[in-house]
Amino acid sequence: MSAGTWKARLSALLGTVMVMVLVSLSIALTGAPASAAAYAYHVGHPMFWDYPGNPEDYCTGGYAVRGTSGTFVVTAGHCRNTGTRVYGTREGYGTIIRNDFSFTSNSFDAALVRLDPDDIAYQIVVDPIGGGRPGDGRVRGWYANSALTEGFVVGMMGRTTGWYEGRITGWQHLQFGGGITHYLLCTTIKARSGDSGGPVWRLDQNGVMAIGIVSATKFNGDMCFNPIENVLLRFGAWLPVFTSPNAGTDQVRAATVVTEPDGPPLQVDHTPVPAVLL
Repeated sequence: MSAGTWKARLSALLGTVMVMVLVSLSIALTGAPASAAAYAYHVGHPMFWDYPGNPEDYCTGGYAVRGTSGTFVVTAGHCRNTGTRVYGTREGYGTIIRNDFSFTSNSFDAALVRLDPDDIAYQIVVDPIGGGRPGDGRVRGWYANSALTEGFVVGMMGRTTGWYEGRITGWQHLQFGGGITHYLLCTTIKARSGDSGGPVWRLDQNGVMAIGIVSATKFNGDMCFNPIENVLLRFGAWLPVFTSPNAGTDQVRAATVVTEPDGPPLQVDHTPVPAVLL
């Protein structure tokens, strides 16, 4: 075989191999796409309205609660109406199926979000801005209203403000536009629009404990919230939590509840003061 003939055959063979490789890559790249991964909701994740990552219109998600009809995520009721789709940064992951906020005397600023099929709610508190967690973030229980005392240190996660800590100051009668008035627990934490619905929590010897969900601020910016006990009573629900620090995400139980106070009684101010819904 001449050198010219050998080179011609080698060139043809290499060309065939290259075509086979390119065809294989083309099949791999254009084949049926893998099924989309389930959305893994964590306490404090953003809830965008209208489209994913909407920078102008959003709230913050709160705790997962469980009842006879399933598991839901709570957020502030004034954020959006029943039937509204909830989006994350890249996709939708749920729908508001109940909202108890209204212009009536029975108004309660909380709503329930049903996650889409196959999506999961993890009872793990995460800062929606920095991604940090108090402790390991895993919620172990909640504090009843009777245990919340003046000066009680708590934290908040909000989509606008992020992670912020302060102290409970007392019950306040708040007055909003449209004749709505609510009694909420207020704090020294500063919150802003978009933090609504976010988790209020405490990290202590009991672990991460649920305290409530963000609702409003007084005009000086001090954040006020609905206590988790009131949220659970309103919806006839219970709070699923981790069984131990090392428990898997599916190992949950009804929460340990702390009811004993450890500090001075809460102040109660019955005088309505102007407030802003977040």
